[in-house]
Amino acid sequence: MSAFPDYLLKLSVGLSVIALFYHLVLRKLTFYDANRRYLWLYSFLCFLFPVININHYIAPEPTPARVFVQSVPTFTRIAAPETLVSATVIPGEPVAAAGSWAQSATEWVLYIWLAGVVVMAFRLLVHIRSYLRIRSQSRLVSNDGVKIFHFDLCMSPFSFGKAIFYNPHLHKPDELQDMILHEYIHVQQWHSLDVIWSEILCIINWFNPFAWLIRSAIRQNLEYIADQKVLENHPDTKAYQYLLLKAAVGPEFSLVNQFGYHSLKQRIIMMNKNASPRVLMACFLFILPLVAVVLAAFRWDVPGKGKKVINFYRSPVEVSVRKPKNLLHLAGVVMDGETGKPITNLPLKITHDEVYVKTISTDMDGFYFAELPVKPEKGISHTYSIGYDGPNLYMQFSAGETYHGGFNFGERFEYHFIRKRAIPDLRNFYYSLDSKPFYDKYNPSNTRVQLKTYLLENIAPHQKEMALRVDYINTHRWSKDVITLYKGGYFDRKKQLVGYEGELNLLLDGKKATPREINDAFRNYPYFLNEGQEKRNFGGFSLCTQIAYLTFPLYRDAPPAALVKGNVQVRDAQSFDPARLENEPYLLDGFRQVYGASSNLIPEKQDIKRVMLLKGRLAKYYDPSLNEIWWIETRPVNEVFERPDFASK
Repeated sequence: MSAFPDYLLKLSVGLSVIALFYHLVLRKLTFYDANRRYLWLYSFLCFLFPVININHYIAPEPTPARVFVQSVPTFTRIAAPETLVSATVIPGEPVAAAGSWAQSATEWVLYIWLAGVVVMAFRLLVHIRSYLRIRSQSRLVSNDGVKIFHFDLCMSPFSFGKAIFYNPHLHKPDELQDMILHEYIHVQQWHSLDVIWSEILCIINWFNPFAWLIRSAIRQNLEYIADQKVLENHPDTKAYQYLLLKAAVGPEFSLVNQFGYHSLKQRIIMMNKNASPRVLMACFLFILPLVAVVLAAFRWDVPGKGKKVINFYRSPVEVSVRKPKNLLHLAGVVMDGETGKPITNLPLKITHDEVYVKTISTDMDGFYFAELPVKPEKGISHTYSIGYDGPNLYMQFSAGETYHGGFNFGERFEYHFIRKRAIPDLRNFYYSLDSKPFYDKYNPSNTRVQLKTYLLENIAPHQKEMALRVDYINTHRWSKDVITLYKGGYFDRKKQLVGYEGELNLLLDGKKATPREINDAFRNYPYFLNEGQEKRNFGGFSLCTQIAYLTFPLYRDAPPAALVKGNVQVRDAQSFDPARLENEPYLLDGFRQVYGASSNLIPEKQDIKRVMLLKGRLAKYYDPSLNEIWWIETRPVNEVFERPDFASK
């Protein structure tokens, strides 16, 4: 879903370029058939522009084309470095919250767009239904290639598909000849397809004013075409123009080609306009440079050139002052996740900004090493990546290091425990080792040997933890318990290690709890717990420092009025002592406050506006284990989340 807003934005930009070029350059030209093809073709191509990466079609050597492309700023979202491996969360910085917010915003964009699409599609269905109703009420009077219908409605003649409709009582016989000819041209040239395409365009891009501008241009240009064909054999232009004015009766029907509508004034102006010189057909060529600029702006990251970034991340590693500034060391150890033994001769491919550099292999101890040149550029992000490049025996894995000018990059060295594809419950795991202790003491003349020694000396704790993971998986084929303590480690229902005894704090409904108490609380819950039932605080390497379990929701929809009646006691907010909330359950402005699982706010006495005590069935609505729960409000009534209808109490 993360690419969807990008696509929608680029589609909108493409349509705006096409619409503005037509409005400013082509609209006043009398090349109506060419304009029709332009509006059709380029409005369709706008759907393809966002997925075309022009970099694939340009040689990597310095060429005029590449110079031009690189001079055009990219029109896309600016992202953080993609391969900042093992980035530890810096205290006080809401990295995870920002990612969650971005995902939520993306989802809301999709939901709002879908809501608009549904409304616009319903609008189109209403128009189709109106057309079918008119057709069912009309009388077929001719079926010679083109169907002609008579109706009794007070409407201008119109056509749709292979049918023409008009009211013979509203027009004189000599007027009907020109009207039917006008509509016959619409039918003969299949103008209804253009109309349908313009409606689809606005359904998908309902939010974009330029899509509606293109829709209007398509409809108007079709009338220009029909008017031009009629006037080619018409003896009196003025008479035809008066006929247009006279025929504009009844409501406008937007789904069809209607004789007397679609900017009559502009149609008359274009009829009186001299034909544009043929040399002006060259104007259509000027759209090509604009398309080239659009494609260049929509390009993806340029291989080998890095990408411009905003530095959302700071280095989580303290870097040694002795670390070389022009070299980067990709180093690590690759072990079999199941056996804990080193994997020898494993092919690893190294790339720089997605461009292949070379392939290396692990040695007999699973160790890999590569010394690579770096040239940091301010504001330009570059990435070295390394990943498994062999057969499908093992699961794929990758690591890497991103650097740019002004970024104090200090690579961590990696331990990779990878699994064979035939072992479903075991995942790939990696651990990182800080580089500073190594660089504080290393000798640049013997980097490879010293680095291998440094890694192998510090691998034992990680091997022990992986052995514990494998042992638990092999001895627990299926666990019904939410949390299991096994050999000093806590495991969840997914058989994943989540923490260690003495280091992981377990809470149940805001109070410290044992694994048995937690498992008893969820004994009859057979599924994996969701985020509303389990709140995890992570430390390092996917392990948790605290897990808070909840047997009740933190918020609920407003209860039915029947539950409220007779189950609410209003208390005086001025005399209420907030200190009692330290030991009694309560909801604050509609949200349950629980230690370890939510904000756990206790409001100041002067901030409390209203106090209610919820009792009986109403209290159990919010927490089945309670007979009473406090309802505290500090905000205006209309800002309290899902407020019960206390007027019905």
